[in-house]
Amino acid sequence: MWTGKRTIQWSILLVSLVLVTCSSKGEPEKKQDEPDTAWWYTIEFKSASTIIHGFDLRAIDENWKLATALDTSLLKGRIPEDDIQRFKQSALSFSLISDVDGDGLSEELFVGVYETNESEKGRFVAITRKGRVLGHFKERGSSGFSALLQADGEIRWYKCMECGEFESIRWRDGAFILE
Repeated sequence: MWTGKRTIQWSILLVSLVLVTCSSKGEPEKKQDEPDTAWWYTIEFKSASTIIHGFDLRAIDENWKLATALDTSLLKGRIPEDDIQRFKQSALSFSLISDVDGDGLSEELFVGVYETNESEKGRFVAITRKGRVLGHFKERGSSGFSALLQADGEIRWYKCMECGEFESIRWRDGAFILE
């Protein structure tokens, strides 16, 4: 009799543990006093192709194994639709066309993520014109969000959506520079 009660108690405990474990779906519980982290700080993109924007990625950087040019389709299913719409309505974009060097011909700039032959990851902005890569800038580390904004006569490269931190892409002394 005593053994039967003990078995029932252990069975109830085991079932309770299984239910609690299954209901958490392996995700850590968010504490009520923790602020949400903006998606543009946490999202990571996978480098998946050897061709980006019609270019062999080695035309951009010889040491890259894979890369992906960012576009809004990569956000679908990963962030809320409201956030995708907010990005689309913002002045930020994953690519833009502008005459950065002031020669009367427009350049196309686009952002993406890359992975090197040594498996290092990062993000980049490329500058192209009529099928040629004119230059690029890269940042090792996160293969996360970045976007471009044309403002005040310059192109700004942002790594977040709602911050004041950016780098400026300019033409100076015959070359594209990042400040």
